[in-house]
Amino acid sequence: MSKFIGRKTEVGIGKESPRGTRVEPAYWIGKNSLTFDDKVTLTKSGESIGSIASQTTGFITEAFADGTLEAEVRDKTFGLILLATLGAESSANIETTAYRHTYTLLNTNQHPSLTIGYKDDIGSIAYGKAMVSGLTLNVTMEDIVNFSVNFTARQGDTIGAYTPSYGAENKFTKKHFSFYVDDTLTGLDTATQVDLKEFTLNIEKPIIMDRKLGTIEPEDILNSSFSITGTIVLNYENRTFKNYALNGDVKAVRIDLTNTDRTIGAATNPRFRMDLGKVIFEEWDADKSLDDIVSQTLNFTAYANNSGALWNSCILENEVNADY
Repeated sequence: MSKFIGRKTEVGIGKESPRGTRVEPAYWIGKNSLTFDDKVTLTKSGESIGSIASQTTGFITEAFADGTLEAEVRDKTFGLILLATLGAESSANIETTAYRHTYTLLNTNQHPSLTIGYKDDIGSIAYGKAMVSGLTLNVTMEDIVNFSVNFTARQGDTIGAYTPSYGAENKFTKKHFSFYVDDTLTGLDTATQVDLKEFTLNIEKPIIMDRKLGTIEPEDILNSSFSITGTIVLNYENRTFKNYALNGDVKAVRIDLTNTDRTIGAATNPRFRMDLGKVIFEEWDADKSLDDIVSQTLNFTAYANNSGALWNSCILENEVNADY
């Protein structure tokens, strides 16, 4: 039997069309961590048969796959993760070989599903109808900008051997990150960049497994509610952000990743940008450790505008010349 380390495992994703119809992975992802795998629910019988034994047998009543993928943000691969998370996307040519992908919230409970392909030294497995239940974007001092995405899918099937292929993509570091706050969306274009020490963006969309009698597999895997929250850390140099939180001020926020070290097309940089038009900061806290620079940490929540949108703009710019 073959023994292998985790670095030899490989994972890829592809968009299913229609939902639930497995496809070949379009993107193989360089990963930092992978916990996604098959899961079952074991139901135990607790009937009494004249003995003090508390269980007499057990049955598998549910079979599915679940887990988390952690990886660095790549300008092409991340587009398919965003589609599965946010629901809808359209692409447009900016110039020459540079394209802008615009994401909107699909207001249904059947967001696009993915096929997750997995390969190790034992063999290859395909997981259909994979749905995103949460996505976290992390920007720190030390690491390449990375994300963590949670998937729930149907139980995997062993298939013929995958042949993974990894394309050239652009990444992002703390140098490429900018954060802006203003009273209005239009003011974000001229707002002063906020100097952050750490940033986290969380998108939560809990999954519902639609079960039925007669099978241990879910009939469908659906997304339910949708929320966007985040955390920022910065030096405590004034009381501006403290007052935002204490007063419940509504602000506009821009999150921007622009790799100015790379050019796509003739004069475009790889970019991810999200504008949130209705944000309230909360849970302000100061770290006053004696030998450290005093810092402040705040959480924030994005709220829907009158049309039900949680963001006013979300774009990804890369060299993918078609819709995801």
